[in-house]
Amino acid sequence: MTYNLLAQALVRRDMFPHASQKALRWKFRKQNLLQEFFDFGADLACLQEVDFWEETYFPALTKAGYETVYYKNASKKHGCAIVWRKSRFEKVDQQTFEYDEHGQPTFTTGNIGLMVALKPATSSNENPDPNADMILPEDEENGVEEDDSTAIPGGILVATTHLFWRPDGSYERLRQASIFQEKIREWNKQLNYTVLIGGAKPHDFLDFLFSFSDFNTTPRDAAYRAMTRSQMPPNQIPDLENWLITEVTRVQEEAVKDEASSPSSTPDATSILREDSVDQLTAQTESLDLNKNGTTKKESDTFVATIDRPYRAAPTGIKLPVIKPSSSSSGTSTPGTTGSNVHGDNSLPSTIMDSRDFATNSDPKIQDLAKKIAAESTTTTKSANGGEKSGAGEDAPVIAPLEAFTPPKDLLAAIEALPRCISIYSQYEALTAAHHLNDNVKPPEPEGKDIPVVKKTPEAELAETTATKARTEHMHGEPVYTNYATWFKDCLDYVYLYDQPRPQHGARLVPLKLLEIPHRSYLGIGLPDENFSSDHFCLLVEFAILAQ
Repeated sequence: MTYNLLAQALVRRDMFPHASQKALRWKFRKQNLLQEFFDFGADLACLQEVDFWEETYFPALTKAGYETVYYKNASKKHGCAIVWRKSRFEKVDQQTFEYDEHGQPTFTTGNIGLMVALKPATSSNENPDPNADMILPEDEENGVEEDDSTAIPGGILVATTHLFWRPDGSYERLRQASIFQEKIREWNKQLNYTVLIGGAKPHDFLDFLFSFSDFNTTPRDAAYRAMTRSQMPPNQIPDLENWLITEVTRVQEEAVKDEASSPSSTPDATSILREDSVDQLTAQTESLDLNKNGTTKKESDTFVATIDRPYRAAPTGIKLPVIKPSSSSSGTSTPGTTGSNVHGDNSLPSTIMDSRDFATNSDPKIQDLAKKIAAESTTTTKSANGGEKSGAGEDAPVIAPLEAFTPPKDLLAAIEALPRCISIYSQYEALTAAHHLNDNVKPPEPEGKDIPVVKKTPEAELAETTATKARTEHMHGEPVYTNYATWFKDCLDYVYLYDQPRPQHGARLVPLKLLEIPHRSYLGIGLPDENFSSDHFCLLVEFAILAQ
C-alpha cells in the first residue's frame, strides 16, 4: 500500500472550504484513516505526510501486529513511514537520507528518503503465518520444478519518499528522483535484493502490494517520464535548462540588491529553519478504538467493500495481465516504448509553472507562496553544502553559482542509466475501459447501499465555482487523478516495480491485480470529506511472490 495521509498540520479551512468541521477534525480523521488502513489489511505499506506518529499511528500499528520505521526532517511537521506485518517480514537493515545534503539543491526542501531491507519472517508456533505454505513455486518454463515447496523467497528493498511540492519545482523533483534511485542502487549493491518502493496486502496466497509513494509528480513531469522512459516533448529538458538559468540569475540579483541595501545585516540563527507552531509530541493521546477499527479483521475478508465504502473496489479487484521483466538490467526501454530523450509530441503541456503566475492561482496555498516570494527576505545564510539560503525556512531558494547545479540533461542521463521503473497503474486506462470502469462512465450503484450525498455549505458553493475540475484524459495510461483536492486534481501517486532480472538474493514478484480509484460522482467538490479523510487515495496492487 502507498498512502499520503494528509498531515493534520497541513489542514486549513481555506484549503478545504467544502469540508465539514467534522471531516477536518483530527479526532475524526485519525479514526477514519486507521479504519481504512485496517480494512485493507496491508502486509507492507508506505505512508507519507504522517504526523502524530508517536501519539497515534505508532501505538495503533504496534498493537495491530506491525513493526515500523519513521523518519522526518527536523524542520518538517510530518514525515514518511514504512510499516510491515511482523508475521510476514523481518527487518534486515534501514537507511535514510536528506535530499538537501546531496548535490546542489535549488530550494531548502526538507524532503527525505526512507529505505528498509526486509526478508520473509520465519514462521513459528507462537507466530504462525497462515499463508506460509501458499508461496507459488516457479513454473517449469523458468527451469524450476513445481515441487520446490521448501524454497524461501528472497529479500525485498522497500523505499518511500515525498518529493518537492512546488508547481515550479520540476527541476528539483528531477534532481531528487535521481538521488533517490542512486541511493537505492548504492545500497542494493550490498543487498542484491528485489527493489520495491511501496507496500503489500494478503489474499489467496502470499501476495504483495507495492507502490512508489507520493512523488508530487504528474505523468507530465520530467521525473516521471525519465524514470518510466516515457516519451518526452522536445522542449521539456530545454525548458528545465532555461528555468534553472532564470531562477539562479533571479536569486543572485536579489541577493546583490539586499547586500547593497543592508550590508551589515547578519542572519538570525533561528531564521534558518522554520519552527513548528505546534509541539506534536506534547499533544495528549486520545483513546483508539482499535477493535472497532478492524484490527481483528480476518485476512480472508480483505478487498471486500465495506458498507460505508460502496465506491471501493469489487472483491476481486481488477486483474492485471502478465508483465514480463526485460532480459537486461540496463535502463533501456522495452519494445514499443520510446526513450525519454527522444522528441515526442510537441503539443504535450509543460509541467513548469511560472512563479510570476502564482498570485493569480485559485489555490490558497499557491497564493500564500506568491506572497512569500514577493515579501521574501534575501538575507543569505550558508547551507550545509556550501551554497547560501535566500530568506528563511522551508522552500527558501538556495544561492549558488550556476555551475554548482547539475544540468538537467545530466540528471536525465543518470536516471536512464538505472533500471526502468514499471508503473503498475500505467495500465489503469486500458484496464478500466475493459472493465467498464472508465472515469467518465458512472459505475452502477451497489444494491442495498446508499450513495454518499455531498451537502453544500455556502463555502462549498463558493468553492464549486472556483475549484479545479478533474482531468478527463489519461496520461501514459495512469489514473486521471490520485489526488482530489479542491484546488488540484491530478495523478501524483504511483506503484513502481524495477524492470530488471531477479537479483541473486531477491524475490520474484508477479503483479496480480490493483484497486480501482473511486469515481468522481462519489467525491463532490474535493477531498477530504467524511468518507475519505485524505485528499489522496491509497493505491494497492497485489503481488504473488514466487519461491526461488
